[in-house]
Amino acid sequence: RPGAAPRRRRRSQRMPRDGSAAVRAVVRLRPLLQSELERGEEACCEVRDATSMLVRTGVGGKWRQYSFDACLPDDRSQKQVFQESGVTNLLDSAIEGYAGTVLAYGQTGSGKTHTILGNVGRQGQQPLAAGGRGEDVKRDDGLVVRSAKRLFRRIAGDGAAEEGGVSYSVSASFTEIYNAPGAVNECICDLLNPEAGNLQVRNNRKHGFFVSDLQEIPCKSAADVRACLEAGVNNRRVGATQMNRDSSRSHALFTLRIDSERAPGEEEAGGQSVRRYGKITFVDLAGSERLKESLSEGNRAKETQAINKSLFSLGKVISQLSQGKNERHVPYRDSKLTQLLQESFGGGALCLMVTCISPAAAYAEESLNSLNYAQKAMNIRNRPVVRLDEQQQMFHDLRSENAALRRELEAYRARYGALSP
Repeated sequence: RPGAAPRRRRRSQRMPRDGSAAVRAVVRLRPLLQSELERGEEACCEVRDATSMLVRTGVGGKWRQYSFDACLPDDRSQKQVFQESGVTNLLDSAIEGYAGTVLAYGQTGSGKTHTILGNVGRQGQQPLAAGGRGEDVKRDDGLVVRSAKRLFRRIAGDGAAEEGGVSYSVSASFTEIYNAPGAVNECICDLLNPEAGNLQVRNNRKHGFFVSDLQEIPCKSAADVRACLEAGVNNRRVGATQMNRDSSRSHALFTLRIDSERAPGEEEAGGQSVRRYGKITFVDLAGSERLKESLSEGNRAKETQAINKSLFSLGKVISQLSQGKNERHVPYRDSKLTQLLQESFGGGALCLMVTCISPAAAYAEESLNSLNYAQKAMNIRNRPVVRLDEQQQMFHDLRSENAALRRELEAYRARYGALSP
């Protein structure tokens, strides 16, 4: 193993003065499965400290060190992952009107779905009682349900809600991107309204890329969010492969929209109430896998190829943006997945990338690929903005421009002295 190295300073969660924010990268290491232990698999990955981990590579068994914003060892519970990954910061920002994305990345069987969704909708998971608010968080609940709990606690306990006259409304949507047999391009399904058929991705200046005719379900409590999640998960496409008997065969995007309206105050232009439109999207990507190991055949093999192709398109976007090539053409249009993630990588949203990896030596190559992409993602800078309605956005932009001109004038005066009358 390499010798002791200086601890890597954690990146600040505050946005710098230029308004940009780097993609936050967190790695979660799952424990060896019982089937892997029975095969005699050895672990090739281990978490060294809170921000670094070691991976044994090559025939010589050399250890390579990686550093991230957070590294979560295999003994971390779902609750600890929620507390330590940084999801709470994104959720609080979404309540304030920002857009945020939590994306789980990694090979199939590495724990992505467990991290994002938990056991919701799976056989043996008991649903909440009708009308219940589900205050007791279940041990295996994923980031979505835990975020919903925190969201409604925050809304209910927000002192400003009474004093400042803030009202909130929350809605949920659930999208699936999959490859249908015989289809040339990716298909999009509304998991909360699957009868709607194949939906289309549209693009305009106001919203960027979005899924048209997507149903949004109003949610009054965390129990409502869980109900939407359960309904969607039961409609999602899964299939058994050699590498994972419950492999997700699609990319899933679960979005919570958080609209708020604050009564007009002294700072609001025109005495109008302030409306903000925050959202947080949880993305459970289908896992990459090698055909020779998955032993997929027929349509399942084509499905695997399509999943790998869309993940390759996402990898190209991450690689190009990580090199600071924002001014050049970024291939967002190569895939519907990258179109819908444009805001998250290089756009106006905050982004947390949770990379899930298997410790088994047999999957060392896949683990290294996942870690390399996570490191590249850390070099991507987004420019998060508060999402306001059009008129208030105009006032906000004018105030920002006025403040920038004032700073420029003050800098001029400091350098050349006061202007003569």
